[in-house]
Amino acid sequence: MERDAHLTVEERARVTEIQDSLIERYVEQKEAIHDRNRCRAIALEFEIKELLREKKKIEHWAAV
Repeated sequence: MERDAHLTVEERARVTEIQDSLIERYVEQKEAIHDRNRCRAIALEFEIKELLREKKKIEHWAAV
């Protein structure tokens, strides 16, 4: 959590929300794959990538 020292309270809260959402999306994606729902799995992959981009962007700006 050393890197979080440079984040504002709001940024830390958003990163936590993103991490929670990522966990949910990964679980949903695993279920979709298990159910052979390829379209849903692909849609979730896009959501996951977007959340990861947002998290990286927040962490990048906090490091500046």
